[in-house]
Amino acid sequence: MSSLWTVPQAMPGATPADAETPGPPPDSPTLALLGHVPALDGLRGLAVVLVVTYHFFGQGVLPGGWLGVDIFFALSGFLITALILDEQRVHGRVDLPRFYARRACRLLPALLLMLGVYVLVLLLWHDQTWIAATPGGDGTGRTVDVRRALGDIGISLAYLANWNVIAGSEAPIPHLWSLAVEEQFYLLWPALMLVMLAATRKSRLLFLAALIAISAALPWFYWNGGAGGSRIYFGTDTRAVGLLAGAFCALVWHRRQALGRSSRSGPLRAWVALVVVLAIAGTAGNTWVKFLVLPTVLGIAVGQVVPQLVERRGLLTQLFSNRGLIWAGKRSYGLYLWHYLWATWTHPLGLWPGVPLGLLGALACTQISWFLVEQPASRFGRRFSKSLTESLSSSQALQLSRDS
Repeated sequence: MSSLWTVPQAMPGATPADAETPGPPPDSPTLALLGHVPALDGLRGLAVVLVVTYHFFGQGVLPGGWLGVDIFFALSGFLITALILDEQRVHGRVDLPRFYARRACRLLPALLLMLGVYVLVLLLWHDQTWIAATPGGDGTGRTVDVRRALGDIGISLAYLANWNVIAGSEAPIPHLWSLAVEEQFYLLWPALMLVMLAATRKSRLLFLAALIAISAALPWFYWNGGAGGSRIYFGTDTRAVGLLAGAFCALVWHRRQALGRSSRSGPLRAWVALVVVLAIAGTAGNTWVKFLVLPTVLGIAVGQVVPQLVERRGLLTQLFSNRGLIWAGKRSYGLYLWHYLWATWTHPLGLWPGVPLGLLGALACTQISWFLVEQPASRFGRRFSKSLTESLSSSQALQLSRDS
């Protein structure tokens, strides 16, 4: 079987303008539209800072810090969709095996390092209560059953941690649920994109809007007076709304960029959306709104911000080009993996010295992961980007290996 998936012709009735532009001939290369955007690293930085602050300091300091995950969802949906559209634009085909190989190189090495360290700590100190003093509890913690914990690790490696949490697991590494949601989305979305690209632009957008509406409506079905809160918050079907909203915005943005157009209202919408996101971060605790409404609102809001950052213009881009945010954003994956472990282990120590010690430990492990694991794995993963990066600049190729 060929590893290249060619997008079928447009559906009957589609006009040439509706169909996706086929790949260019070899002597007339078409450039990809999505290059390296430092401001997107800045947005990642904001997201991970919100999550880390929420887990180390609790709701009293930042009630809505949990929404950093929603920022990641919408941003990921946008980037993966735009990258697939770029590959189709450049070559007229999408190489799914290479896509999944890039994902594996991007995610698995750092995850394996973190889980390896966790297993070592688990084997040595599973009978100590601090090993499971997860954030949000009273700090007393509990001992851990090694066999059950190893089973939870296996489930996490299969990217099913979110369903494990829904089933009632008390695994001390529940933060891996969001990675599970993203990977389940990535498993299905590229293949679905290939089908969608055969349809008209209007049909694609209508179909995607319908998926968003379904995902946004499901929480109301599961709510059951609050009993379904866990099912809603961790479910792939209910949390897909953010990823799909980002994908929708990518479809609109990519077509507009291909035509050389820009949105006049885009900058204003992006600023309003950012204010909404920050307001939610500062006020939204564990109320019904968090489960029933805000994932949709945040997906749409972040979807307004990302295109403006990608277009690299205006004060908003300068704001997210802050060096500190970019530094945190580049390391956001490792920091997300490690911070929860350290927030758990140091929780019994209280804010002092628990928080400083936990942050130092998380940052140290993040740096080790970044230099010894993630960067080498990223360089290795670029060999799987050949089908697209043949027509990309070096900076665009780096963005591809980082975002996919």
